[in-house]
Amino acid sequence: MLRAKSVICDASNVKFYRIKPEAQSRCIFEDAAEILYYHEFRIKCDVDTRMLSSDTSYACFLVFKLSEKYRGLKFPVKARDLLPYIKQRTNIISFTAPSTVNLNNIKWIPEQREDGWMEVRVWETISDRHNEESVPMDLKLISFEGNMSGLIISGIEFRPM
Repeated sequence: MLRAKSVICDASNVKFYRIKPEAQSRCIFEDAAEILYYHEFRIKCDVDTRMLSSDTSYACFLVFKLSEKYRGLKFPVKARDLLPYIKQRTNIISFTAPSTVNLNNIKWIPEQREDGWMEVRVWETISDRHNEESVPMDLKLISFEGNMSGLIISGIEFRPM
């Protein structure tokens, strides 16, 4: 798992994010990043292919919690892959349990983890260790409701599909 502070673009910007110490966030790492009030956030990193099995499909999960006063996350969020060589892929994800009416458009919904956090799939890739040293990830998540707040992110986790 990669910690939020290392994969969220501009996580040190105090206007949009607050880094919460482990005692407050109860996360796997010593801190978590909370979105204060912003309409989008980006996840950007390079995944070392030595950590992945060759020719295997992987899913990336965002590990998160919602604060009691979260906003802008009741409706789905658009997740857009920003890599230039990928045909622009956009998926619809949800950070809350959607109603059955909305399920047709939502590709990925959150699930409870054993550690008390939630997770939602936000990205997929295929590992090709023979050609690349790393797999780049550049993902923008945009709220349909305008600004969002109260999303507490522990990090991202990659698992074989």
